[in-house]
Amino acid sequence: MKCFSRTLVAAALMAAMAGTATAQSTSGVLNTLELQRLVAIDTAAAHLALSNHYMALADRFAADAARYDAFATAASGNPNHPMAGADARRVREAEAAMVLSEGARAMATYHQFLSMGMSAAPPTNRAMFDGGFGARALTASEVRGAVAAARTAADHFTLEEYFRVQAAHRSADADEHAIMANRLRVSGQRRGSEFAAMHCERLANDARKAAADARAAAALQHQLANFG
Repeated sequence: MKCFSRTLVAAALMAAMAGTATAQSTSGVLNTLELQRLVAIDTAAAHLALSNHYMALADRFAADAARYDAFATAASGNPNHPMAGADARRVREAEAAMVLSEGARAMATYHQFLSMGMSAAPPTNRAMFDGGFGARALTASEVRGAVAAARTAADHFTLEEYFRVQAAHRSADADEHAIMANRLRVSGQRRGSEFAAMHCERLANDARKAAADARAAAALQHQLANFG
């Protein structure tokens, strides 16, 4: 995704956060740190909570699919034949959202079986979902609260893993921005390419700093876990 597009999307999400924070907290979808903790605990109660999380996530993906279908139908101009002339991109998005919904439901069933002490074959997408896909991102205040509340070695190890994942994500963002900056400079196809390249480089530098901060936080949590 182009840097300007990423910036606009981020701005839109930030603007929407104030109005959706309460809905997110009661939707049943866990944040990434809560998910990590439950996966690590591996108890009946944890599996039940994970099952509820994935059911809520499946409902969210299904709602996304319905919304994309509505967009595609509107684009076709004929509600009786939604696929005729429909927006192909919206159709693909609806199909992808339904695949994710079905995958999340399979995860919910899997963890429900485990919560009852029954054996179950893990879904093929278990690593992706149990790794945090679809979980809610933590706010800065939630991260600070989790760090302040950490007391046990398990708490610190969970935070270490969280920060390591964040470092990897920010490093990937930095690489993406750097590649885009280079492409803009090489192409020189339109006026303002140099300005756009500088913008992408600033984003890359910000992402590198965020990755470095996350790695330092992970190292600190590792020390605290072993210290106790």
